[in-house]
Order: sequence, then structure tokens, then C-alpha cells
Amino acid sequence: MKGILIILIATFTISCAFGQNKGTTHKADIKQVINTFMTCLVKKDSIKFYNLFNSDPVVWVGVFKAKTQQDRISNDSTKKNYFISNYKSFYRSISDLGTDEEKFYNIKIDNDESIATVSFDYSFWEKNKKINWGKESWHLVKIKDEWKITAVIFSIDFEKVNPEPKKKSK
Repeated sequence: MKGILIILIATFTISCAFGQNKGTTHKADIKQVINTFMTCLVKKDSIKFYNLFNSDPVVWVGVFKAKTQQDRISNDSTKKNYFISNYKSFYRSISDLGTDEEKFYNIKIDNDESIATVSFDYSFWEKNKKINWGKESWHLVKIKDEWKITAVIFSIDFEKVNPEPKKKSK
């Protein structure tokens, strides 16, 4: 009886240890996707950037926040408060602009071994000047042992219209 109890405890301990490592590995892999995304914008690496995404379709929707939208419609009342695009158009639109960078902070990852949601605050910079900022959410799936982005949804506030509030240090 004592031998069976030891075997059960050992089996439970081993399964918990491997289960926890697997979850940690998934989060590390997802964080690598985030880091690669940011690095590809700075280094202008379209091949690696495109490889982060699932084959089409990939949802890409931006929604303008209230103050920014008010500013936009002051010149043209027909402007929608959102736009739909794709990752290739996004990359092409910034690849000619010189130095671009998207900074992510307050990153939250919720995942299992097959799907993940990543949400964070972001700011987009061009030539070391903040252009816009907001919240962003990604959905990812694991296909053939690789995490792929399937959706990017974000809000947009133009820095010149509504400056991002300063972060309180903790």
C-alpha cells in the first residue's frame, strides 16, 4: 500500500511539474511573437513580420476614440470611426516612413495550449515621435507548433489631439 501511495504522489508531482512548464513555455513563446512583431517594425523585416500571422483571413480593425474622431469629422463629417485593413497593408504603409516603432506595455496573456488572447496598451512612434496610442488586443492560435496571430483589434487616439496620460510610477 505504501508503494502505491508513493507511485501516486510521484505521478501527480511529475504531471504538475510538466503541466506548469508547458504553460510557462506557451507564455514565453507568445511573448516572443510580441517581441518579434516590435523588432520587425524597427528592422523593416517583412518576411518575419508576415510569418507571425495565420494565412488569410486575419481580422484587422482599428476604432478611433472619441476625441480623435471628433477632430477627424470636424474636417469631413463622412469619416467613419473605424477602419478595416490587414497586416500586409499595415506593414506596407509604415515601411516607407523611416524609423517606426510600436511599444507595448501592461501586457496580459490568457491562453491554453491551443489559443491565446493578448491585450496591452500601445503607442506608435515615427522618427522618435509618438503619433498615436490606445489599447490593442490580439487573438492567436497554435498551428503546427507555432503561434499565429488571427486578429488584431485596437483603439486609436492621435497624440496631437488627445495626448496619452502619463503613467503613474508604482
